[in-house]
Amino acid sequence: MVQQMRTCHSDDALPRLIYQTSLRLQIHADKVLLPFGITLEQFQPLKILERGGGAVGQRQICGLAGKTPANMTRILDRLAGKNFIERRQDPEDRRAFTIVLTPVGRELVEQVMGLFTSYLDQVLTGIDEADEAVCRRVLRRISENLDRIAPKDIPGAEPG
Repeated sequence: MVQQMRTCHSDDALPRLIYQTSLRLQIHADKVLLPFGITLEQFQPLKILERGGGAVGQRQICGLAGKTPANMTRILDRLAGKNFIERRQDPEDRRAFTIVLTPVGRELVEQVMGLFTSYLDQVLTGIDEADEAVCRRVLRRISENLDRIAPKDIPGAEPG
C-alpha cells in the first residue's frame, strides 16, 4: 500500500488538531484549578508525588514532568510557598532534594482528581471505549515516532 504525502497546511491536519486540542485541554484544566490557586503545570508534580507514594527526588520529578531543573525549581518554590510540598535534603547527596507531599498537598490532589474525573467524563462524552482505545494507540505511536526522529533526519531542519 502506497502512503500518500501528508500536508500540514490544512486546518484538520493531525498535528494541528493534536496541538489545538492539547492547548484547549490545558486552558480548561487551568480554569478548573483556578479556585485552588494552582495551574495544571503546578499540579503535575503534585500528581507525580502522589503516584510516587508522597516522596520523590527532585531530579526524577523533572524527568517525569519533562521540565528543566530551573523551571521545576520555580514550580516547586510556588508549591512550597502554599504548603503543598516540603523539600528535604538528601542525607547522602547534599546537592539533591527529596520532594515530599504535605497533608495539605495530598488533600488538594484528592479533591482535584475527583473534579478531573468528572471533567474527563464531560470531555469524552459521545466517544465510546473502542474509539478512545484507538485514539490512545495512535497518540502512543506518534509519541514513539517522535522519540525516534532526530532533527538531522528531517530535510531542511539542519542548523544553518
